[in-house]
Amino acid sequence: MDKNVNSFDALYAEAGSHRSVMPWDELLGFVRRFPQIAAFNAALIAQQNAGAIFVETEHAWQQKYGRLLTDDAVALIVLHPFAPVRFVYDVEDTHGPPVPDSSISPFKAVGAPTWDGHRLVMDVLHRKGLDLPGLPKTQSPTVMLGHVLYELALVYAGHRGEFPKLGISASETDIDGRQARFEAECITWLIAGRLGLKMAATGSLKGYLKHGELLPPLSRDRVLHAVNAIEKLFGGALHFGQMVREDVPSLFPLTEQWTLSPR
Repeated sequence: MDKNVNSFDALYAEAGSHRSVMPWDELLGFVRRFPQIAAFNAALIAQQNAGAIFVETEHAWQQKYGRLLTDDAVALIVLHPFAPVRFVYDVEDTHGPPVPDSSISPFKAVGAPTWDGHRLVMDVLHRKGLDLPGLPKTQSPTVMLGHVLYELALVYAGHRGEFPKLGISASETDIDGRQARFEAECITWLIAGRLGLKMAATGSLKGYLKHGELLPPLSRDRVLHAVNAIEKLFGGALHFGQMVREDVPSLFPLTEQWTLSPR
């Protein structure tokens, strides 16, 4: 993994010395609430303002919501393509017309995933050369999507080996199965929450979140970057969340449950 001193792994390694960081369980919950921005950027915001609700740039606040920055507004730093950083501001540091609930919680009042949505997801993966053999059969598209996300988590975390065409390097050889599974569980649960899916934590992650079990070894950078990469496959979390809920009207009943990439 990246040993950059600005990485989350380095940040958490220094916790308890001269830095205070958000516990991993709280950071997971925070990142799940911010599907509008990349997971890594959401984690950056969490370290700067743990109480942030919804962020936008100054320009977006003015143009999209008719809101202005307060005199004491605090800029939050996030990463931005083709630029070192970008400044965003929390809604609490602005004033003006109310922000629609649909902007803050875009998947609050939407339905569950559909089989049409699953087909679209598998189409995207097939075009990327990412076939996922061995997916189990199920009557629930939500359950099936959970299996797909978990397999993608293992792939993009490097636990299935390297995929040079996708820019994926194999994870370190000294990582044991428990760490690989825990990281994949974190990635799956993060994406599911960001897509507004009702999907419970599983395995060691469930034990950590629900029963107070010790945090297993993990790379926080690997988890966050894998979430970014998987969501990017589908145009970001917002578009991904819409895609999995696609419902195409048909004159014929759907008799085949999609479990593999379409032929």
